[in-house]
Amino acid sequence: MAGYMTLVLGMILLPCLYGGSMVLYRDSFQEERNRSRIPLRTGRELAVMLLGELALVRVWWTLGKCSVLEVRFQLLFVMLAGMTFFCMTDFWEQIVPNRMLLLLMLVFLLILGWQGIRDGEALFRLLPSVVLGLLFSMISFGLGYLLSHGSMGAGDVKLALVMGLYLTGEYVVGAVFYGCIASAAYSLVQLARKKLSRKDTIPFVPFLYLGLIIRYLVG
Repeated sequence: MAGYMTLVLGMILLPCLYGGSMVLYRDSFQEERNRSRIPLRTGRELAVMLLGELALVRVWWTLGKCSVLEVRFQLLFVMLAGMTFFCMTDFWEQIVPNRMLLLLMLVFLLILGWQGIRDGEALFRLLPSVVLGLLFSMISFGLGYLLSHGSMGAGDVKLALVMGLYLTGEYVVGAVFYGCIASAAYSLVQLARKKLSRKDTIPFVPFLYLGLIIRYLVG
């Protein structure tokens, strides 16, 4: 019963957290149309949220219909909620807000701190995978940033580091891999259609979000 309550609570919280984040942040948008947006009123936002809900169900099922006390579920849920927000801010204005990244870091520390109090042995088993996820993100996105000569934004790199922590080595490699494949496929199609040139840049976070969704759905 606790597992099903966790799923219902998560599915309710996901759009609430997205909407609340947008309301809190929208005054910081540069464009007037974005400052006046009402959350979840566009087709893209609804599509992002639908994918998020499907991925949430799959994660919950993969983790054995877990309860909200399962630390892996907490980490994967918070990262999913954060990515729904970052997906749209990057799509609209190609920005990954630093204060929201800092908030995610604080929540991460709170989750690990609570887990340490509740079950220190389980936390100890989780930490190697957390470190591996962080190292993967540091190396892959650090090299990508250097080799791209600035075409990859610093916000993407910082977000990747947060993803490494939350997703751990178990999930972050697949999420980044699928995201890069989706980004490359989109770019090739748009180049073939002459909708993009080699000098154009595209927001990368929506593709990272798609990669995250695919990784969650793969299980």
